[in-house]
Amino acid sequence: MDSQSLNNLKYQIENLETIHHLKILQIIKNNEIKFSENRNGVFINMNSFNEKTINDIAKMVLYIKKQEKNLKDTEIFKKTLNND
Repeated sequence: MDSQSLNNLKYQIENLETIHHLKILQIIKNNEIKFSENRNGVFINMNSFNEKTINDIAKMVLYIKKQEKNLKDTEIFKKTLNND
């Protein structure tokens, strides 16, 4: 994967809520990627990611975004019903 795609993935991950970061970290642990952790957070060298790890993370980010969109749509629908 090229550096632009990795930067895009990094940007998408950074914009997720903390609870979703834990899901991404679980994928990283499952793929046995080395990371360091301190009181400021978890640090990972994304250049060490293999293709499987990148695909797994990208799928998770896509899934999270779809779920958030579905939740927003449901909330809008509920609001519309309450107003009617």
